[in-house]
Amino acid sequence: METSWLLSNCDLSLLTQEVIDSCHPFTCGTDDDMDEFFRKDALDYTQFLMGKSYCFRLKDDAQTIVACFTVSNDSIRIYDLPSSRRNAMWKITRREKMLTRYPGVLIGRLAVAAQFSGRGIGSAVLRFIKIWFLDEDNKTGCRFAIVDAKNEPEVLRFYERNGFIPLFPREIDEDIYTKPPKDEAERTERLQQPRKLRTRLMFCDLLEE
Repeated sequence: METSWLLSNCDLSLLTQEVIDSCHPFTCGTDDDMDEFFRKDALDYTQFLMGKSYCFRLKDDAQTIVACFTVSNDSIRIYDLPSSRRNAMWKITRREKMLTRYPGVLIGRLAVAAQFSGRGIGSAVLRFIKIWFLDEDNKTGCRFAIVDAKNEPEVLRFYERNGFIPLFPREIDEDIYTKPPKDEAERTERLQQPRKLRTRLMFCDLLEE
């Protein structure tokens, strides 16, 4: 499904208490935590400027939410990466600016209502977000789109199909990047006994869209 269907049949709204109260209960049907987030926690994120949540509602039935997503500011810390990955990131950016951090938009949550699943709407929403942040009216620089995807094969494949790649090929490198060890002893212990991560960092270069 292309974004044209989404924009032709849906309106984009900021997810507010008024919108939630006026719509049918939103459920993606597979993740109770996600449903709870968009029913309640998303409003707290907006209030405390931790992220903004939006929804697509049917134009001919504004009480029906088709999809929801949350975005916030983020960055990729280049100098904290292993040297091979750091060089790979600089290759992606063609070394035009060798910054310590590259700005991005974090797609913190994305869910499609159960009755619309399997129609490519999630991919259409991702495509919309990428174009949205490439728009010349965007008020801030944003080189990458970033997701912290559930570490499940189906979820990772979904993002890969939509142009995202893992920031780290190995989970242990990502574990140390996201939660730096306190000392060398802890680093050695975690390298010897790697843990399975709950989520995986993935990104796509918006200039390649």
